[in-house]
Amino acid sequence: MATEPVSATNVSDVSDTPAINNSSQLRSRLGDLDPRGRAERRVAEYLRAQGLTDEQRALSLAHAIADACEGSVSPTTAYAAAAVTEAQARMRAWRSQLFGDDKIDALWLRAFISAHPDAFLADGELASARVLAFGDPRAGRPPTHAEFSLQAFAPFRAPRWLLGVMFALAVGGTVGLTLATNLSRNGLTIPELIFSTLCTFLFGFGAVGFWTASLGFVSSLRDRRAAAFTDPGKAAPLPRTALIMPIYHESPEHVFAALLGMRESLATLPGGDAFEIFVLSDSRVPERAAEEERAFRRIAALGDPRVPVFYRRRARNDRQKSGNLAEFFERWGHRYQYAVVLDADSLMRGETLIELVRRMEAAPEVALLQAPLTLHGGRTLFARAQQLAASLYGPAFTRGLAAWAGPHGNYYGHNAIVRVRAFLECCALPVLAGEPPLGGHILSHDFVEAALLCRAGWEVRAAHDLTGSWEELPPTLPEYVARDRRWCQGNLQHLRIAFTPGLKPMSRVHMLVGAAAYLASPGWLLFMVSGLVLASTSAQPLVTRPVAYALVLTTLLLLLLPRVLGLLLTLRDPMLRQTHGGTLRCVGSAVLETLFASVIAPILMLHHTRIVLSIFLGRAVRWGSQQRSAKGELAIIVQAELLTTLIGVGSALALAVLAPTWLAWLAPVWLPWLFAIPLALLASSERAGRVSARLGLWTVPSESAPDPLSNRVEELRALTGSDDSARFRDLVLDPILLEAHLARTEATIPSPAPSQAALRLRQRALRMGPAALNADERRLLTADSESMRWLHDEAWRHWPVELWQIGRELPQLPPDVP
Repeated sequence: MATEPVSATNVSDVSDTPAINNSSQLRSRLGDLDPRGRAERRVAEYLRAQGLTDEQRALSLAHAIADACEGSVSPTTAYAAAAVTEAQARMRAWRSQLFGDDKIDALWLRAFISAHPDAFLADGELASARVLAFGDPRAGRPPTHAEFSLQAFAPFRAPRWLLGVMFALAVGGTVGLTLATNLSRNGLTIPELIFSTLCTFLFGFGAVGFWTASLGFVSSLRDRRAAAFTDPGKAAPLPRTALIMPIYHESPEHVFAALLGMRESLATLPGGDAFEIFVLSDSRVPERAAEEERAFRRIAALGDPRVPVFYRRRARNDRQKSGNLAEFFERWGHRYQYAVVLDADSLMRGETLIELVRRMEAAPEVALLQAPLTLHGGRTLFARAQQLAASLYGPAFTRGLAAWAGPHGNYYGHNAIVRVRAFLECCALPVLAGEPPLGGHILSHDFVEAALLCRAGWEVRAAHDLTGSWEELPPTLPEYVARDRRWCQGNLQHLRIAFTPGLKPMSRVHMLVGAAAYLASPGWLLFMVSGLVLASTSAQPLVTRPVAYALVLTTLLLLLLPRVLGLLLTLRDPMLRQTHGGTLRCVGSAVLETLFASVIAPILMLHHTRIVLSIFLGRAVRWGSQQRSAKGELAIIVQAELLTTLIGVGSALALAVLAPTWLAWLAPVWLPWLFAIPLALLASSERAGRVSARLGLWTVPSESAPDPLSNRVEELRALTGSDDSARFRDLVLDPILLEAHLARTEATIPSPAPSQAALRLRQRALRMGPAALNADERRLLTADSESMRWLHDEAWRHWPVELWQIGRELPQLPPDVP
């Protein structure tokens, strides 16, 4: 269900921005404020902090409150303080009238005030009616606002065979049948049947990748044209397009720097002013939300106003990212013809964004156009290896999948443009029957949304030839596995959806292949174990020597030939060859990456097996944020890889005792398990990544020839970061931050009477402002609950809040009704 919009209302530190540093402009603006005007402005800022984002309503209430105080105090000394005192009293009385002594979530209340400004500080009957319509938090009822066309999935029905996987079926079936024939010399037993079936599955799955890469290679040889960008001088004006970035406990410094960079890129291009940027926050930690709002205020003020940027934080986090996007489309979808969906680590060049819109305009039958995803920003050895693999082999797979899927392509959840009307009509996600992990809300919603668009007759395609679209990768092995845990649960849910009647055959393939990518790990493990058991209990070899050689050769072809094809395409292009370090370094890097992947693969196989088993045992994943900075501490990696190491020790001992002839043959599997901890430490090391970069290994174009946009984003992070003084000021002034801080402080340490030091510090902070305290003094003061409550009330009365916000009028969220 949808919830109400929340706009940025925190009073944030903006003293380091150009608008405030211009002292002559500041003095000029301040001269226009008489005592009455300053009182009204300060009250208006206080009301905004409570959640009143309606500018006219805030000014009207501030005017009325100032009227009530006029004549009761000396206008030159205490007018503003008395007005804030009156506003605080009215706020407490209004809240008590609605909820009595019940404790109401502060974020919910802010969302309610933002959504219903006419009910704020108004008659109790009107406010109560709005509360009930919005969803009384005491009753736990969410609002009833939903405009998506409802979807329903029919019960299970046998799927149709898919023509696109005939090659994979032929390879897997041939290998499995050959193996079964060799095993059935004395009759095929159940263990031998399981062994043959697993072999069929694994070879068939490998053939899918082989087929895709081969198709991409052939397609690239036939068509070597560069990306065709539309000439802006000959193109028609662009329709209004939303640029959406959902975030959840991400680094505001990185997120908002990237958005400001994209905003600047768009503002310099014809058609860039057709875009409007939305940051959709699901963050629940008040301190993190304050950082987001502070960074938002800075980019809202510094960027080009022709490309507006909005920030919204939900009061409820229903359905996670998919729910956040659904609420956006429900409320603001009517304003936009297209929407570009980003991830928190996405970065897209302005030319690429505009080209996506122009291609959608030229193809009215297309509902979704997926841009290619290029990895960048990798610093650890693991991230740089993944980065190189995606750069060398990714284009062949991307082009091959685009050629194979045709109009029934896939969606990866970000760096894609959608037609809003089609999305609203087709993409409401059902709730799967049963409990998580295989029931409940759909986690990997992107695959399903693409399938629903295709089912309704729309096309979903990939713009495989475009450039200027990037994303980042989890830097360490534990973070990579944690992300896979979420993806695995969502992909296994697709097993229940893939057989839904009405889906296009290729949509079924996308879902089944996605699930098979994780099922292959337990399949591989079980294949090895069953093969070892059969070999140790059989008096003769499992297969004849020619069959064994054929199986080994087929395995090498399926695994290595796609890499060779991708490498050949890279070497064929002089520019690509040069940006990958030249021919020798490129080939050497590819060989080393293949060896590295071979060592890491058994470790990931065990992790994926554990994940799949835990999901089938009913353990659902928790919604968590992704760590995008390298934290490869020894304790974390030891905890993550201890079980793998123990399995490696046990496997080596068991083979040495029970099957010594297999000890050497299976060394490529049990040795990485045995050394999982040092290997994970090495893979997660930024130092090792720097060494490989200095040697010129695993070089990719984003490193050797970085895009100007990437460099600009690095520079902009100096503007979107924050400091302790700003955090302390927000903590004092923002009611949500203060409430969360006091609840946490008082739950751990009962607050005694303020010390003399705390009394002196709070007086100095009130008199001289938040920057008057050093870090130790701020820590001492924030640990004292009574002083923080006192400073919150007094700061709103005496700090010059009305002056700090001059020149910082923020864009209000657009109307959310058609």
